[in-house]
Amino acid sequence: MTGNGLILRYNENKLVMLLLKNTVLLLAIILVFILFSCSQAFSVPADTDNRRIMVEEEIWALEEAYFTNIYKANYAGVLAIVHSQFLGWPSAVPQPIDKEESARFMKQLVPKATSCTLSIERAGIRLLGKTALSQYILHVNCGDAAGAGKIQSSRITHTWIKEGAHWKLLGGMSYDK
Repeated sequence: MTGNGLILRYNENKLVMLLLKNTVLLLAIILVFILFSCSQAFSVPADTDNRRIMVEEEIWALEEAYFTNIYKANYAGVLAIVHSQFLGWPSAVPQPIDKEESARFMKQLVPKATSCTLSIERAGIRLLGKTALSQYILHVNCGDAAGAGKIQSSRITHTWIKEGAHWKLLGGMSYDK
């Protein structure tokens, strides 16, 4: 073998080694990418469940705030979480009412702050994108002058929608038990 043949053979071996190293490196990068993707895929359900639970608790807190504000006669606090296109049907009125009529209804229902206590008996909640539906029984205990309590219970259904960063009450219906 001549000198040029040895050099050519040496360069071929060097090229083959370089290609093998690059192939191994490329395979290692692909494997890392696949493993990372799989780990992310398996962590999504837990993140989704946690997010769903957080949103549900946010809705329940808004439900509590809504009625707490009503019975404290904080109408501005109530209306702040009500959507501009609100439509509701309280059991005490003969037809559905909008946001303005709802404000008047609240002022008639609770003309001044009360010492009533509230509790919400959660029945169900469903989330679908930027919409939430909550159903529950609201128990309102208003003691009289003698200290005897009168408990009023109502079944409530509320529909919430996400408007920007905030949930707003779009509609609702109640039935006094």
